[in-house]
Amino acid sequence: MPPPDGSRACDEVIEQYFHTAKKASEIKLVGFDEKLKRREEILRYVAELQEEQKQIEQEVKLFMKDNELASSECFRVSWKNIDSTKLDTTRIKSERPEIYIDYGKASHYRRFEVKAA
Repeated sequence: MPPPDGSRACDEVIEQYFHTAKKASEIKLVGFDEKLKRREEILRYVAELQEEQKQIEQEVKLFMKDNELASSECFRVSWKNIDSTKLDTTRIKSERPEIYIDYGKASHYRRFEVKAA
């Protein structure tokens, strides 16, 4: 098992080894309070940076108005129209459950959540 390094490869190895949790099993979390406090601090920084990023994007969009492309000496920005069609799985499930059962794709994963005690 590689030491945790934040890489996707490490995530994949951890997922391979521990892909299913034992129902209702629990252990005492010892020695992680400082790391989890740091994680919360990082998440706050990320949220602040994402908000600043969004603000910059909104300013550029307001400048672009209804134009699709904009450029400067350093950057090219596109804000294009995208049309897509997706299946309404909620409607299919309610109106045609046999189709949903036949074509539904089940997935399995473990959700990682951290909450303050």
